Amino acid sequence: MTPTLRRLAALAVGALALVSCGTDQPTAVPRSNVSAPGAPSASLLTAITSLLTVDGLQRTTPLAAPITVAKSIGSEGGTLSIPQAGVTVIVPRGALAQPTTITMTARAGSLVAYDFAPHGITFAKPLVFQQQLKGTNASLLTAPLLQLGYYSDPNLLTGTGGLVSELLGGAVDLLTGTFTAPIPHFSGYIVTCGRR
Repeated sequence: MTPTLRRLAALAVGALALVSCGTDQPTAVPRSNVSAPGAPSASLLTAITSLLTVDGLQRTTPLAAPITVAKSIGSEGGTLSIPQAGVTVIVPRGALAQPTTITMTARAGSLVAYDFAPHGITFAKPLVFQQQLKGTNASLLTAPLLQLGYYSDPNLLTGTGGLVSELLGGAVDLLTGTFTAPIPHFSGYIVTCGRR
């Protein structure tokens, strides 16, 4: 293939990625309400169609095992970090009303995904999620497409992506090679690089 054809092919792939995956605004799919005991639950079809299929950012060197950190953080705020996974979560002052043990687990494998606890907790101020892009397959073409996808159950993940119920916009700092996004509540989050 000639250099000109290679450049044209690269531009076409980039354009397709931007058209099929790009969005400037955070996208949220409403979560279904939890039914009272004994009441009929939402239909399976509604639950399935409210999920988005996403491709996940991949680590160039998979994590051999999950890595978990836990810390009690109060109203003054604090930070959780897993350097081996390139992730830091900042809890701002006032996000929590009382001391709470926050747990973050980097999932084993190539997928850049994290499980958080306590499940279901919401914050008065969003937490700040920061992911280093060094050691991932992020590129200049995919960096603008990165978002944070919320999953309620780790069984919704695959080796290359998964099903999410919310997409949260973020920002990429090319100087530091960092993707930053807000976390309003807990369960699990995956760094996405496009939708299928």
